[in-house]
Amino acid sequence: MRRSLRESPPNETLWKGILLRLSLAAMLAGASGAIAGSVWLATKLMVDPDGLHWLSKRLPQWTRIALEDPHAPQTLEEIRTRIQASGRVAAEPVSLTAQSQAGDLLLPVLKERPAPCEVQCRQIVELRVYQRLSEDRLVADRSMGDRTLYYLAEQVAVSGPPESFAIAPLVEANAVADGSTRPLPLTNIQRLTENAPQEGVWLNLIGERPAGDTQLAYGQLFLYNGDRYHLSLMLQWSSPGGQLPYWQEFTGGGTAEFLVERTVGLEPDFEVYRLQPRNFLLNPVQLQPISLTEAALESRTYKNALLLARSGLWSPAQQILESIRLRSGTQWTPEAQAQLDAIAFHADVTRTQASASWASPSQKLLAALLDGRWRQGLETLDAHLDRRSDIVQMLAADTDRLWRRIDAAVRVNPTEEEAVVWGVVVLALQQDRPRAIAWLRERENVSAETFDRAVRLLNQLQLGSPGLDEAWDFEEETQDAIEVTGGRP
Repeated sequence: MRRSLRESPPNETLWKGILLRLSLAAMLAGASGAIAGSVWLATKLMVDPDGLHWLSKRLPQWTRIALEDPHAPQTLEEIRTRIQASGRVAAEPVSLTAQSQAGDLLLPVLKERPAPCEVQCRQIVELRVYQRLSEDRLVADRSMGDRTLYYLAEQVAVSGPPESFAIAPLVEANAVADGSTRPLPLTNIQRLTENAPQEGVWLNLIGERPAGDTQLAYGQLFLYNGDRYHLSLMLQWSSPGGQLPYWQEFTGGGTAEFLVERTVGLEPDFEVYRLQPRNFLLNPVQLQPISLTEAALESRTYKNALLLARSGLWSPAQQILESIRLRSGTQWTPEAQAQLDAIAFHADVTRTQASASWASPSQKLLAALLDGRWRQGLETLDAHLDRRSDIVQMLAADTDRLWRRIDAAVRVNPTEEEAVVWGVVVLALQQDRPRAIAWLRERENVSAETFDRAVRLLNQLQLGSPGLDEAWDFEEETQDAIEVTGGRP
């Protein structure tokens, strides 16, 4: 039988199979080599990100641009030029070592702010950490010359605190309306060195804006861990009076605390943060506020002291805690001492204000009441009844924070009769005279003398018209006492 003309001879078919197998083997070998090379290249980049700049120099000229490492070591001037080419500006570098220009640098990156921008028209949008190239690297690659070179070690985008956070102290004081969630610009940076802990380099980013009659300051605190080349945002802060936060040894433990002043007017407000360890490799520390919410000791009296402090009665709270400390002995804990120190810090301010010489009787009276000096406040009021119009106006503007103090004082000590008298006055201003008299009648153990004094003070201040139920009913009180005691004297 004849073979078809289209059928290939046996030898030709055999060779085609061999060539196909060889082609597949070559392709597999090339793919394996490419994968192995990629793995090696990736490992090399992770171990030494800037160690492959030599590769570009050994390739043809036309391939260098495509393979050039954007993070290759550069001079400071080259870094500035590259940042400027991106439409931004490099600010003055901040040294991250003891000697300027001798080691790592922090380079803030700025961008133009939209008009109107008051004084500072640029804001910080990025923080870059540049590590100085070691002498060993310079010697190993002499093509770099004798220039001081840096390569990028860390890069963090910056967005300021929201407006609502920055103006929160003023909102609480009813000085401004609620703010928005838009981030506020940060325009300046400072390295904190005085009393600062040695755990790293502390950097304070700062912004300012007008708020009513004050210049509000706000910002963010960063920590640079030089061992890990890591920047961490530690906290955001705000100061209505424009005071910059600072490090100060506060609790006497040998390590400084971070203090943020949020005072508005005569109301002292300081946030105190302690440095605490945490299990995080890149940043093994954190800042925790000294809180007055949770009591350090399980004691009703201790908790009452914290209630007074949270209400603004710092001096009475300090007196109670001091007495507990003297009785506690070895049971007194570092946490309790930290709370006492925070309260005493505020109490120093209110005591100084209450003892100061004020030109205005209303200011003198307010300072006394804010420190819980109820009797001194009544004496000041009695001595300046001719200025009752100014005094009533002042009291009416501060009823919320005054009532917060009075309510706490009466809850802790119901027999604080001078505080009860002021409670009647504040309630009459905050609500009305009948509600104030009703609250007075609800108080237990209120004497006829205190009742008459409160009513007389309302009349002197001309707060509402006297009602028919404002007389002290001695027969009713006596009958109530007989029913409670069963007729026993």
